[in-house]
Amino acid sequence: MKELYIIDGYNFIFSFYNKGVNNAKISSEDLSILRDRLINDLAQFKNYNKCELSVVFDAKHGRNKKQGREIIDSISVIYSKSGQTADSLVEKMVHLNEKYSRIFVVTSDYMQQKVIFTKNIYRKSIREFIMELDAFKKNIAMKLYRNEKDSSKSFYTIEKRLDKKTRQKLEEIRKK
Repeated sequence: MKELYIIDGYNFIFSFYNKGVNNAKISSEDLSILRDRLINDLAQFKNYNKCELSVVFDAKHGRNKKQGREIIDSISVIYSKSGQTADSLVEKMVHLNEKYSRIFVVTSDYMQQKVIFTKNIYRKSIREFIMELDAFKKNIAMKLYRNEKDSSKSFYTIEKRLDKKTRQKLEEIRKK
């Protein structure tokens, strides 16, 4: 059985990507860029860890009368409806997803952490999850570095495979 990660999207964005900035001064365009960045990071994490992943964004003060849901880069992106908090949506999702062996809720919202803490449901703070994301990114970078290093050892260019006389002839042809 798979694991499910449910990420409190704006909680993550304001705790990590936008740390120290007054949230009231963020333009909707900047917020959209930060949402895209989060979804991109989560898609890489999901594919690497072979887990299911949902990110919930709070539209409590928005104008949407209906809850929104879309799939972006294999991530389930959910927007709460007007008047509904992301927290209430996360609570509902946690208790309706019994098919997963473990469910991780990633939030730094203290009340949310207390409410969702039951059997097979674990909470991770934003800080903990960021450490996991960083470790995964470093692991990928190290694998790419090793692959590049190993492939350069085993890859022989044509120049390396030809004898000196043949290389000289080809060089003369190339110059003509």
